[in-house]
Amino acid sequence: MKKKLFLLILIMAVPLLFATAWYMSEQSFQLSLNQEKQRAQWTESIIFQEVQPNMNKLSFSQASAAAKQYRNAYAAQGVELMFCWNITPLADASLPTRYYEGLLQGNRAALLDTLSAPQRYAVAEPINDRLTLIFLRDVSGLFTLRNQFRITALAAALAASLLLALLGLLAAGFFTRPLRRLTEASHQLSQDSGADLSLPTERKDEIGELASAFSRMRQAVKSREDALREESDSRQMLLDALAHEMRTPLTSLLGNARLMQRDVSSDARKEIGESMVKEIRRLSDMDQQLMKLTQLRHEALEVSEVSVLPLLKDTASRLASEEHPIAVEGEDVILRGDAALLSLLMDNLTVNAIRASEPGQEIVLAALPDGFSVTDHGIGMTEEQIAHACEPFWRADKARTRSLGGAGLGLSLCRRIADLHGGELVFSSECGKGTVVQFMINDKRSDNEGIRQKPSPGRGRCQARNQQGS
Repeated sequence: MKKKLFLLILIMAVPLLFATAWYMSEQSFQLSLNQEKQRAQWTESIIFQEVQPNMNKLSFSQASAAAKQYRNAYAAQGVELMFCWNITPLADASLPTRYYEGLLQGNRAALLDTLSAPQRYAVAEPINDRLTLIFLRDVSGLFTLRNQFRITALAAALAASLLLALLGLLAAGFFTRPLRRLTEASHQLSQDSGADLSLPTERKDEIGELASAFSRMRQAVKSREDALREESDSRQMLLDALAHEMRTPLTSLLGNARLMQRDVSSDARKEIGESMVKEIRRLSDMDQQLMKLTQLRHEALEVSEVSVLPLLKDTASRLASEEHPIAVEGEDVILRGDAALLSLLMDNLTVNAIRASEPGQEIVLAALPDGFSVTDHGIGMTEEQIAHACEPFWRADKARTRSLGGAGLGLSLCRRIADLHGGELVFSSECGKGTVVQFMINDKRSDNEGIRQKPSPGRGRCQARNQQGS
């Protein structure tokens, strides 16, 4: 770009400089030549007024003698005169070229002779119908001066061109520097370089606007790369955890299948079958949870007004039992979100509370001004356990959760649903005294505000608050 701009400046400016120099030399020459012509015509008029009365009525011989006298007299003053009788020069004079015969037509005439050396300007005026006065002025000095001026002007144009080339190179560098910085930034972007390149965003012209747009694009690409990298890491962690998690039920199924091949009693066979059914249900539950997590990465929410209290009562009616009674508290509030997903979120939180509780311990579902909460009085969690609670396949008490059939994906799914609604899950827990999980939507100002249709992976929030346990 710099070279092209530099060449463009030279191609446009250098011919213009030389043309200007040539034009100025020609204009100066023409001005001087016109002034010289005017002086020659004025001088010829004065001489003609002196000569014409004395030579008007002379004969050929008398005119020849008078022509010689006048030629010699004016030659001493540096003035060249010529007298022609018809077309014959008098007093041993001769026409420089036959081209001068065009002056002998009986009228006052002038010509510029640029073919002979020296160059002359001639003015002819008839004294009578046979005798003509020709005034000759040497103008070769003007042509010599023109050639010298041309050489000087071209030399000046050449010097100006060199200076212009230097200035053009500096100007091209100045104007293309922001573009070079943008080019370097684009190379760094293509090479995934983390270097921080300063862009001319402070400029108020089009270059500044382009730099600002490029900076925003660079940040967007970087954010997208970070999101994709984080999603890839999250998927890899999920696959690693899935492989590890599936190993136990598959090993158990394989062992039970081999036991079934042996000759065992009907009671033992029944017990083995129940164990296999339990592991198969666990794998099925894991599959359903994973499918739901995958769908939530791509599906948009069906946003509507959701009444919280009926949602809590519906969950309580389906999951309550004699061993785990469920109470519903609070005043009804309206949330904007996906009713099916909010119901799934409520169910999963309640199921987790049931698994963490002993038989007979009550679970409380409460409506909040900006969401709802689930409270249990079970085993509770430590701060470290809360920090990992929303990770796929993580369990605070692995033995207890597996014995109850958990897949370890419920809270991970809850986090995804909360993130889709622009909300968060807040855990308050104390070991041995229970846990409170609050779902709160941060912003409900309009139909879709605060609800993220495509959240960045792994960015849902599971926070600890007011923890008293260690």
